[in-house]
Amino acid sequence: MSTSARDGAMSPPRRVSLILHPERDVDQAIAAVREWARADGVALVGLDDERLPPDVERCDEASVARGCDLVLALGGDGTMLGALRLAAPFGVPVLGVNLGRLGYLTEVEGTKLPKALHALSEGDFAVEERLALCATSSEDGRIHERAAYNDVVLSRVPGRGQAALALRVDGELLVRYASDGVITATPSGSTAYSFAAGGPIVSPRTHAMIVTPDAAHGLFNRAVVLGHEERLGVEVLPTSAPMAVEVDGRLVAQVDPGWSMEVAPAAQPSLVVRLGSTGFAERARRKLGIMDPAGLADFDLAGHQR
Repeated sequence: MSTSARDGAMSPPRRVSLILHPERDVDQAIAAVREWARADGVALVGLDDERLPPDVERCDEASVARGCDLVLALGGDGTMLGALRLAAPFGVPVLGVNLGRLGYLTEVEGTKLPKALHALSEGDFAVEERLALCATSSEDGRIHERAAYNDVVLSRVPGRGQAALALRVDGELLVRYASDGVITATPSGSTAYSFAAGGPIVSPRTHAMIVTPDAAHGLFNRAVVLGHEERLGVEVLPTSAPMAVEVDGRLVAQVDPGWSMEVAPAAQPSLVVRLGSTGFAERARRKLGIMDPAGLADFDLAGHQR
């Protein structure tokens, strides 16, 4: 399955939605976007936020991405994830602009925003598909389906004891273990909580789920990578402490022993805007601070001293 939804010369966006970090200073970024939009005749829409100029059309969350050609997420990784939640159901791509610190998921640093906007006007960008997850569970007699673009995390409630979990793949038991919890990540989310818990770095172009135990006790302490057609079942065993469920960093439920959920690739992927030729490897080195060993730092790959 190709991960590139569109490529080559793209049509410049004519209607753009703005999603803002709730607290960060976004005035300079908004001014740059507004100047670009006026020059190119681009219509701007956004949520009801007093930081937006009055000529920006206001919409509610359910419709802020509908009918748009692109969503601009101005903030950081959390803003990017929020924009993906709003844009993915409508098949609208998101361009993330980092106005904070790491911004691993974002494509553009804030200082490069004018250059990025010019690339949009020239159609000099590509749109890539990114795997999303769907977590299905039953709470309070209702079935909940929650989309995740980074990860689904099941973790023990602090001070309430250990988690006891059973993991199944397509209904077949894989393992039972005690731990602090389990993280199911998308490839895009593999560099977040999953990575901190010892999981692998996975290219965002991969179509797979990464299942990483969090501080597991026993022999099973390695991540498992599942194919894009496989489904993960997670059961909170009777001996377990209560658990918290987080989706993309948001607490969505607190659950008791006997609860279960199924995580599978979502039918609707998210779409992200890519600019330039920078790929997965360069991004990982730069944003994760990957360094060569001191003994190799002065040599190129051919063994020549620099």
